[in-house]
Amino acid sequence: MATILPNFEEAEIVLPGGRALPAILEPRLKTYFVERDGVRLRVMFASAATDNPRGSIVFSPGRTEFIEKYFETTADLIQRGFNVLMIDPRGQGLSDRLLEDNLKSYVETFQDYADDLGYVAEQFSAILPRPLIAMGHSMGGTIVLQSIISGALNPDVVVCSAPMLGLFELETSLMRVAIVALARIGFDKHNLPFQRQRSGLPIPFQGNKLTSDKTRYRSWAAFFQTTPRLRVGQPTYGWIRAAVNSMAYVNRNARNLKVPGLMLGAGADPIVDPASVKRFARNSGCEYNVIPGALHELFLERDSLRDEAFAKLDEFFKTQNI
Repeated sequence: MATILPNFEEAEIVLPGGRALPAILEPRLKTYFVERDGVRLRVMFASAATDNPRGSIVFSPGRTEFIEKYFETTADLIQRGFNVLMIDPRGQGLSDRLLEDNLKSYVETFQDYADDLGYVAEQFSAILPRPLIAMGHSMGGTIVLQSIISGALNPDVVVCSAPMLGLFELETSLMRVAIVALARIGFDKHNLPFQRQRSGLPIPFQGNKLTSDKTRYRSWAAFFQTTPRLRVGQPTYGWIRAAVNSMAYVNRNARNLKVPGLMLGAGADPIVDPASVKRFARNSGCEYNVIPGALHELFLERDSLRDEAFAKLDEFFKTQNI
């Protein structure tokens, strides 16, 4: 694929252990660095596997995630005829880290994530034919919803996988108030205690909360095990404060979403409460579907569950004439 936007610096693609780029992506995928307000963001563009794209997807990953984790999903989407734009959120992947300790998971406000997404989409708008689909997983789901509600991004439809709209670990108001209070009195850049993922390395497959698919889990884990620059540790108090504020903002403004949407819940999700996703869907007028038995990562799950999620996605696109 010829260089599309030569004014942007090309960025590295990480392939651990000599792993090859999926064949369908190799001629169609490029990564770039795009700077906004002094923060350098790594961006991926993958062109549809057709001369006439049926639309474009702007995708926002979850906390600790990075572009390469979604190569399989990107391949699925371009084979469906979509151009795909993806961004390493600030503070993770190969985008600029925000604190001196690169392992710390921190952001001032989720509006920074939302504005980054809108800015990058605007920079690539010439090669993002409509309909434009905003798509996000977990934290990325919250980001795309905030970007739409705040006006940073103006898609035609939105699709979220287990969007972070209610966290089991923050289910009590007392815990939320305590964390926010500690962030405000100077602990915002301190790590939250009692977290298993302290070094940015993945925990063993047994007992993980993300997926029941051992092969996909190990494939994802290999990136963190071989490439320390990709690692992100436990959240800081500041990140939790920003997340709590964002979830409150998005949930409070559900009726202001104003675009058709599909919210996918993971039925056995131990991280995001599926009831919070269902409630947002009802309040925003979005379609809601749950994948029974799925853990948090619908796009990293075993084939039967992953295929079910994609079937719901395909059905939704059909109802929207996409």
